[in-house]
Order: sequence, then structure tokens, then C-alpha cells
Amino acid sequence: MPGVTHPVVQPQVLIVEDDPDVRGAMAEALHDEGFEVSMAINAVEALRVLAALESPCLVLLDWEIPRVDGRGLLERLRSDERFAGTRVVVMTAEAGPLPPGAAGVLRKPVRLEMLLEATRRHCPVASGAVKTPA
Repeated sequence: MPGVTHPVVQPQVLIVEDDPDVRGAMAEALHDEGFEVSMAINAVEALRVLAALESPCLVLLDWEIPRVDGRGLLERLRSDERFAGTRVVVMTAEAGPLPPGAAGVLRKPVRLEMLLEATRRHCPVASGAVKTPA
């Protein structure tokens, strides 16, 4: 008897970036690599999107977003038990140490290979379907 095929859930990544060109290019690259991508342009939208996601493996956070900046969003995520364990990689042009609560930093402009490397490090990619023995 043949095995049963189960769909594989793609790892979810949230991109929080106010520049539409950067956001779109990052989303396309990650989607092409097998990630399910959600996007937000600011902290308020990011919190709304996160509340709707089951369990994102990573948030890619622009440090200089409008209204509530990246630092403010990171602090909110760390103080909310629903998101306290969500990994956050900060994207910034500023040199400096890793912000408290962040899992990593990508220097802007973000190079594609660095984006993919950081995302793969925090999110195992599974594509296609898994066949289990009967």
C-alpha cells in the first residue's frame, strides 16, 4: 500500500520594511526560496499581521520604520508572551552592536546572499510534500 502524502507547511517570515521596492524584492527572493512571506510597512501593521500568523519563524525588521521605530516594535514583541520567542533580525545601515532582543543584524543595503543566509539560519526550509510510509 502506498504511503500517504502530507503537505508541508512552509516557514513563515514577516518583513517589516517601509520602502516598497526593498520590501517587494525581499519578499520575492524569499518566496522563491520556499518561504511563506507576509509584509508590513510599520509597527502597527506588523503587530496586526503577527497576531494572524500561526507561528512565524522570523521577523525581518527595518530599524528605521515610521511611527513606532524598530526598537519600539522589538520591545513590544519581547514584552508580549505571544511573540517573546519569535526571532527578529534587524536591518539597518547603522554600525553598532546587536540590539537587545534581536537574533541578528543585516546591514543595509541588504545583499541577497546575506538575506538568504540569515533567513535559512533561523528558518528551516521545507518544500513540496512529505510522504510517510503506509
